[in-house]
Amino acid sequence: MKSEAVLSDSDHKNMDAFLGHVLDDYKEGRISKQRAIGGLAHVMAALDLGNYSEAREWFEQGRKFLSQDG
Repeated sequence: MKSEAVLSDSDHKNMDAFLGHVLDDYKEGRISKQRAIGGLAHVMAALDLGNYSEAREWFEQGRKFLSQDG
């Protein structure tokens, strides 16, 4: 598991893809506005706390996390 406090080029590509998925899924009605905000806030908080492994997990799997019931 990565633990460095710097986002790689791959991390940036995954972040961009995650952000695009959140916007597209909200626009298409697959997730609610509140769910989209919650997911984005979760990633922002992880980065703010220096929890880069959590942020990376969301960049890679966040779309799946947001589509789950809960």
